[in-house]
Amino acid sequence: MLQGLAMMTMLIDHIGLMFFQDQTIFRLIGRIAFPLYACFLVKGYLLTRNRRTYMLRLFVLALISQAPFTLALEKFELNVIFTLLYSLLALWAVDLVSEDLKVLTTVVVLSTSLIIPMDYGIYGVLIIFIFRYVEGRWEMIGFHLLLNGLFFLIYGLGYWVQLFSIFGTILIWMTMSVRPRKTLNKWIYRTFYPAHLLVLWVIQRLQFL
Repeated sequence: MLQGLAMMTMLIDHIGLMFFQDQTIFRLIGRIAFPLYACFLVKGYLLTRNRRTYMLRLFVLALISQAPFTLALEKFELNVIFTLLYSLLALWAVDLVSEDLKVLTTVVVLSTSLIIPMDYGIYGVLIIFIFRYVEGRWEMIGFHLLLNGLFFLIYGLGYWVQLFSIFGTILIWMTMSVRPRKTLNKWIYRTFYPAHLLVLWVIQRLQFL
């Protein structure tokens, strides 16, 4: 259920960004997607039998996605799969070091995310850290609200759309006790990001013929 919702809200977001830039509703719906993917990443990190293979798979997907991302969204930065991969490496680094080095390592990886030009940037990394290290339904929602409020204060009214991402976190907690009846085909789920961007870009180009 949540995987399909993540894919659908991301698609709606990108349709709005590429074809209906004056219709804010597309972007508001699209804010739900990233928290869902952040949750999936943390679950995968905790449950996978081989974290190196998991990271390699993300790296390959990020490489494949870069051209469709740049063409479709006209953003000259690393796509969001690279953000997920960086967050995965950051979690691994923090978990590997001894207790007395965890704070320093966290500061280093978060500071580095400010420098690397990638989609969602440090905001995305912090969301993933919240899902990894904050326990409890209301605590997680509270930290997400706090993060949104902080970025709203920093970036001003132009950041108000991102405030709606909290609904992604709320949906996660609303459905945690619901056992999924059927999961998506893993290859459909994994390839949807580059595939939908490529399809949307082709449709956009056809409009100019």
